[in-house]
Amino acid sequence: MADLSQMPVAQFPRRASPDDLVSPHFTFYELTKSELGARLGIDNSFPGVKEARAAVFLCRNVMEPVREQFGPYSPNSVFRGQELERALKKKRSDWISKSQHTLGQACDIEVPNLPNAELARWVIDNLEFDQVILECYNPKEGPNSGWVHVSRLPPDQGTNRRQVLSYIWDRRGQDYVYVEGLREAV
Repeated sequence: MADLSQMPVAQFPRRASPDDLVSPHFTFYELTKSELGARLGIDNSFPGVKEARAAVFLCRNVMEPVREQFGPYSPNSVFRGQELERALKKKRSDWISKSQHTLGQACDIEVPNLPNAELARWVIDNLEFDQVILECYNPKEGPNSGWVHVSRLPPDQGTNRRQVLSYIWDRRGQDYVYVEGLREAV
């Protein structure tokens, strides 16, 4: 295991050993891990150095501050390549995802025993971000129902919008929809 946590993001390679530290508490493996990908035999490696560096930047500037504030957790999802996105969303082989996960710019996180609405609020109040999306949060199902999607753009990849959304169940349309602000999916 190498400690790459002090390596400048602009020098970070496309590949590293899975157990190499990219920040004080997270490994390179945690940026690309996927249970679905492993089950389906999908290689979820970074396609290029741009995506790897964006994920390391996100880790150091979002995941690590959340870890320092609330304690240990493992991200649900950080980078997802196009093949993994297609499998996850059950799309055809020619479909191209526009998700920030495919660019290494987004993570889905939840912290044990911390309501996801509180986590989302803390990120909004304390970190720079492009998007915070409270997804599928229903406190009736417990404090960790759903997850929090957080994206942040590296300085060389654009300006962060500070967009706050929720992904909630729409009873009228019988489907999930994005709405402005933090709202419960009830």
